[in-house]
Amino acid sequence: MLNKMTSSPLQRMRGPKGNRALSDPLFVLLLALQLLVVAGLVRAQTCPSVCSCSNQFSKVICTRRGLREVPDGISTNTRYLNLQENLIQVIKVDSFKHLRHLEILQLSKNHIRNIEIGAFNGLASLNTLELFDNRLTTIPNGAFEYLSKLKELWLRNNPIESIPSYAFNRVPSLRRLDLGELKRLSYISEGAFEGLSNLRYLNLGMCNLKEIPNLIPLVRLDELEMSGNQLSVIRPGSFKGLIHLQKLWMMHAQIQTIERNSFDDLQSLVELNLAHNNLTLLPHDLFTPLHHLERVHLHHNPWNCNCDILWLSWWLKEMVPANTSCCARCSSPASHKGRYIGELDQNYFHCYAPVIVEPPPTST
Repeated sequence: MLNKMTSSPLQRMRGPKGNRALSDPLFVLLLALQLLVVAGLVRAQTCPSVCSCSNQFSKVICTRRGLREVPDGISTNTRYLNLQENLIQVIKVDSFKHLRHLEILQLSKNHIRNIEIGAFNGLASLNTLELFDNRLTTIPNGAFEYLSKLKELWLRNNPIESIPSYAFNRVPSLRRLDLGELKRLSYISEGAFEGLSNLRYLNLGMCNLKEIPNLIPLVRLDELEMSGNQLSVIRPGSFKGLIHLQKLWMMHAQIQTIERNSFDDLQSLVELNLAHNNLTLLPHDLFTPLHHLERVHLHHNPWNCNCDILWLSWWLKEMVPANTSCCARCSSPASHKGRYIGELDQNYFHCYAPVIVEPPPTST
């Protein structure tokens, strides 16, 4: 087909009649348009020499090629582009402007330090952008503009030091945001997550956080990963507004204390993981507001099994009977060490109701 399209006008140009044809402005215009169409078709069906392509050029793999910039010649039909494990340091403006059908862009495991404003211009169909394992020190907010269909953004394991207000407000369509392993992160603004009202999943694990940031804007959040931080104390209001949250993971988070009413906002919670922390007890009726809780992980904590733990034993037996022997074991006292909390009852203790006594008389 391409041969016919390219040869027919040239054939008409041969011989005496060709000179007259070239002098006809209409003919010249039609010829130019035809050549542009042919050039467009060729570009749509090309593959960069350093890459491998499949599925009619819709899938382009350029991994481990030692690339220092985005290669030329990527087909306009491309829907999946993998540029992982190269040496790219800068994503320049308009690097992908002709890839209007691109849906998945993988730029992870490069040396990316800078993403210019307008770098992702033209990516009207992009729904997944992977930038993990790079050298970004700031959130490239300006580069995300016009990514109106972006659903997943992966920024984990970058030396990002702070997350400012409105860091992601240009991508309100986001459903999944991975900010895990930002080990140099020292500051998250109160308004960092403003505009992310559609977010369903947030990973802030292994970021050395000492407190839970403001999550109130995340009104539709389903899953929250906070493991591997340095939280120490969980306070009331930490999860304010997260009425749709179903899964909360806080393993290996160095939690020592969870204050009363800290989970009152988590009305939809189904799974809670508090394993591998430094918890010795939990406040009475901490889980009472969690009417949908089905799975709770409490193992590998130094539980002190005294009278204050009885409420938890009863709650485990009643609310999650399948889980009573799988998780929390007593660490102290020595007489109960190794026992499952869910197996305990009042026969193991000598517990007495508190007695209110009269205050001592005041001296006159």
